[in-house]
Amino acid sequence: MAQQNSFVSFVVSSILVVVLLATLRFYNPWFNASPQNTIVGGFIGSWLFIFTLTSVSNIEMIAFGSNFQAKFIPEIAFCLITSVIACGVVHRVCATTCILFSIVGLFFLNKISQKYHNAGSATVEQVSFRKTGGRKNK
Repeated sequence: MAQQNSFVSFVVSSILVVVLLATLRFYNPWFNASPQNTIVGGFIGSWLFIFTLTSVSNIEMIAFGSNFQAKFIPEIAFCLITSVIACGVVHRVCATTCILFSIVGLFFLNKISQKYHNAGSATVEQVSFRKTGGRKNK
């Protein structure tokens, strides 16, 4: 069942990657028309990064098992570089804003992932420190 969900997620995210790549390519003149449009292009590029990371992670979960997690260096860096290159073809500012929006998106993606996938793991105990020794205030 888990592999079927990963496969469906892989297919949907791969289709969205192709749609976003086509959007960036076909509406290239619109993204270059104004500074606000180039920022929108970077935002679309960050979604390209998130969907690329989702599809790569899901295909790895299908191949290596459901406990496989995406790491920073091979998967996340590859997906970020791919989306930045795709945005860089449109405009340099698109590439820069894509990096910024992607970092923010990765932060929230990590928070969501920790919330749902680390629910059963042990929590960190609070350690109480007591004041010992030292000079007392008079």
